Amino acid sequence: MSLTPDEIATKEFLVGLRGYDKEEVRTFLRTVSVAFANVQQEAADAAAAEPAPEPEPTPEPVAAPEPEPAPRGDAGKDWAELGEEIAAVLRTAHEQAGGLRADAEASAAATRQQAEADAASIRAQAAAEAEAVKAAAEQDRTEAAGKLAAAQAEALGLVADAQARVDHLIETSRQRAHDEATASVAHLTAQTATLSEAREHLKTQLGELRTRLDKALNTVGD
Repeated sequence: MSLTPDEIATKEFLVGLRGYDKEEVRTFLRTVSVAFANVQQEAADAAAAEPAPEPEPTPEPVAAPEPEPAPRGDAGKDWAELGEEIAAVLRTAHEQAGGLRADAEASAAATRQQAEADAASIRAQAAAEAEAVKAAAEQDRTEAAGKLAAAQAEALGLVADAQARVDHLIETSRQRAHDEATASVAHLTAQTATLSEAREHLKTQLGELRTRLDKALNTVGD
């Protein structure tokens, strides 16, 4: 496994439904990166501090050289421990990411279920409100039809009353005109009779005057 602190710090993960807290994961990766860098630095420092092997002594003809001490395995041990720690950290990160994903999926499922329940409730409420509005509209239409019928009946009554009044006025005016005409005819008839009597009286007077005039002329002639 070959990893660097930068690779750990910049590692990107796939995001599922609703995903996980990216900032929290990035903070955790930065922490792991710093710890990994510290372990690398400690391993490098341990390797640098390990004493170099002593030079082999010149062999003497009479004595065999002493066996050299085995090199220290601290650096190898540190690298093995480092690998195990990194693997453990990555396993932990993977498990946490899996747990976060499972939690996110569970939360998404619960949210989806709640959303479906809310949608069903909203649809039911909307349907009930629509029925109520429809019923109210039907009632308003019925009331409006009743008011319209009443208004039409009232208008017809007013028209009939007005027509009756007009007919009464016309009949009254006609009767009054007939009476006035009859009275005028009677008055004219009376005046005509009076004039006829006056003419006859004048004719009589004129005849009498003519008779007198004739007598007077006869008397003057004699």
